[in-house]
Amino acid sequence: MFHYDKELAQYALDNQALIEADYKKMLDLVSKSNAVYKGKPLPFLYYPSIYNEKDVENFQQLTQDIFKVINESVEVFMNHPEVRWVWGFDKDLEDLIILDQAFEANVPMGRFDFFYYPDGSYQFCELNTDGTSAMNEETPLTDILLGSQGMEAFKKDHQIKRYELYESWVHEVSSIYDEFVQAGHPRTQEPYVVIMDFMSTGSPHEFKVFKDTFNRMGYRAAIVSPDHLAYDQGHLYHEGEKVDIIYRRLVTRDMMNSKEKLGDLLEGIRAGKTCVIGSIRSQIVHTKKYFEALHHDQVRQYLSQKTKDYIDAHIPYTASLKRDKHYDHYLSHKDDYIIKPIDYYASKGVYAGFEQSQEDWVKMVDEGIESGYVIQKFCKKSKNMNLYFDEDMKMHVAEVNNITGVFVYNQKMKGIFTRAGFNGVISDLNDGYSLSSIVAWNK
Repeated sequence: MFHYDKELAQYALDNQALIEADYKKMLDLVSKSNAVYKGKPLPFLYYPSIYNEKDVENFQQLTQDIFKVINESVEVFMNHPEVRWVWGFDKDLEDLIILDQAFEANVPMGRFDFFYYPDGSYQFCELNTDGTSAMNEETPLTDILLGSQGMEAFKKDHQIKRYELYESWVHEVSSIYDEFVQAGHPRTQEPYVVIMDFMSTGSPHEFKVFKDTFNRMGYRAAIVSPDHLAYDQGHLYHEGEKVDIIYRRLVTRDMMNSKEKLGDLLEGIRAGKTCVIGSIRSQIVHTKKYFEALHHDQVRQYLSQKTKDYIDAHIPYTASLKRDKHYDHYLSHKDDYIIKPIDYYASKGVYAGFEQSQEDWVKMVDEGIESGYVIQKFCKKSKNMNLYFDEDMKMHVAEVNNITGVFVYNQKMKGIFTRAGFNGVISDLNDGYSLSSIVAWNK
């Protein structure tokens, strides 16, 4: 992402009128596409985030490395009940987390977000597991932006690679289902797959693409609200038909907040006769307290020195926000920290200290203590050049902050996702932008 941005910016400056006219076309195409978030067309930047082959090697390696940490720490959680209090789960949730699962992957699907720097170093921001999304931001946006005037000019001298994010997931679901069958469960020849989430909080455009992909690849698939599932003698059913596989997009927090009306689903999860991808175990990693656990002495006593060294290098210091001996330090060093709610998503309630006045920061910290927040060391920004268009559609070359993510399916890197913005917290809720993400090399 740092190798081509100046070249692209110069092309735009040399062809400003052409790019401004083309940007209007791209806006129109995106507005008519499935590149939708929360029912609205995606805000996007004109140029993709362009990585090279060395970047991809780095991402593949960091995927392998972070899964070593994940699997070792999950093993600690499962085998050492005395440390589970660090995560702060209530008993109902903990009982679901520690259930046996019939496949290897503790995190079958995830999007792991990190700040990536020009020297190849990186710092993780968060690990998203339950309800991992944004495939339908990346895919249609790339479909459109690869046809822009700027990218057509770029492709004259460069080879381009992009990632496929739907069929690759179905292949991994097939592999996980094979493990489930090998563990002693009967195989269904044409499995019935349920893509499960509340439609009020889910991503319907994305779900439909996944549903169509499952159907095309030999499965029967449906998009189903979790309260429409029925339990009978160990199995889950939808409209009278036995469900073989659940692709769980329902985030654990939403599930537990609605547990009174999801009794059948929870009974089915406990029975273990339906292949639920992923199991509730992934909440060990999804919660914002996971990074706190990785830095906590009671957890670290069971981790290898190599794992602890990796955590110290790549996982920012994180702790529960309390009125303890560190409280005054947090207040007086606000620019060094960011605070996050323990179990929200989409960057809801996330605040960077350097963006706040001292008075507001004190208020936010105090409210966070009452509400259940973590405080995290603020990572240095990752920056590169892109184009910004003002309200009059005039083009400006601008330095933007980036956050990179890798889509991981069944513990393998399968794609890249990039967001950018001008604020400290990069998300759609903070005037963020989605980027197409591609790989390029010179012809």
